[in-house]
Amino acid sequence: MADYRDPIAMRLHVGEDSRTEFKELRFGNGAVRSPRAEDLAVSMVAFANSDGGTLYLGVNDSGEVRGIPRENLDLVDQWVVNIAMDLCNPPIRPVVERVAVDDGDCNETLILAHVARGLYVHETSRGRYPQRVGTARRDLTPTELARLFKERGRQYVFDERLVPDATADDLSQRKLEAHFGIAPSIPWPDLLRNTRVTATDERGVERPTVAGLLTFSLVPTDHLCSACIEAACYSGTRLSSDDLVRAERLAGPVGEQIDAAVAFVMQFVAAGRAPGTPGAYDIDVVHEAIVNAVAHRDYSVSRSNTRCFLFADRLELHSPGTLPNGIAIEEMPYRTFTRNQLLVSFLSKMRSTRTGRVFLESRGEGVGKILEDGDKHSGRRPEYEISGNELRLRIWARK
Repeated sequence: MADYRDPIAMRLHVGEDSRTEFKELRFGNGAVRSPRAEDLAVSMVAFANSDGGTLYLGVNDSGEVRGIPRENLDLVDQWVVNIAMDLCNPPIRPVVERVAVDDGDCNETLILAHVARGLYVHETSRGRYPQRVGTARRDLTPTELARLFKERGRQYVFDERLVPDATADDLSQRKLEAHFGIAPSIPWPDLLRNTRVTATDERGVERPTVAGLLTFSLVPTDHLCSACIEAACYSGTRLSSDDLVRAERLAGPVGEQIDAAVAFVMQFVAAGRAPGTPGAYDIDVVHEAIVNAVAHRDYSVSRSNTRCFLFADRLELHSPGTLPNGIAIEEMPYRTFTRNQLLVSFLSKMRSTRTGRVFLESRGEGVGKILEDGDKHSGRRPEYEISGNELRLRIWARK
């Protein structure tokens, strides 16, 4: 007889609900033949677009244990991860767990795939937006989808949201000590909560906020896949692979991203190597522009990185997200706008390893400095424009 004191056995006995789904697996020719990969992607996306849930792999719809042969456990592990990463947008990172179940008649192994509530709105690779409703999965209507986008970061303070699949262990103690000091006057957990580096979720788990992870995690892209800078240098004036000199993906905490992006520009320009000549740019203007692009981008835009393109005649910065609060392009030098208030507060206290100064020394003056000093240096005023769902800045090289 099954031991219903065991939570796994109890769940199998009770059956599926809004946070539980059973999947029986069939194998053939060294692969999972059933269910289809797309069907599993729909299930994971539906959980992520709801409040999270767990897939019980090796169990039929009635809750009867079918198990997974020991020789196929690694195969199923990899199958689940590949589907979560390749067929879900943005990628989902399930926690995969192997459990042994003794239901009285047999002793079998199951795989549990735990899917957290998504930080973003997720879709399948075929463009579906399912959500879990009771024991069913159904595609969201346009109105429901719009509401979900709003709830998950479009129109509120996104950088203070918890990152659901990260924990306080993802934060670097070295980074925290550099910012707050080695021996703070209160315990570290209290300090991190008070400064909103972390917060406690509904289950009592301490998790980083978006701004906390961006600033103090060594690898923010483990959980925020687009939180990096794509940098590329071109010998000509076109965005063409034929002219590509070098391309790099600059990841790490935001302070290191900023310094690395400035260094990327300087390595080609300051030494007089193509493109450009020594002194082609005012590096302080470049630094200010990159800081603004990183600090004020929309991190709720999940599939777009900050991009830094260096051409023979100009530097371009592409920052995901349009201007907040109804600000127009022509108003930018005169109005203060801060999309990520918490992230900005961290950067206003953190020092650049390149300059030794804090990244954000004053509020509301950055755009004016970029436009005026850039114009003085090159004789051509930098240009901001909105292109699709991003803000683009062109800084012209001095001839």
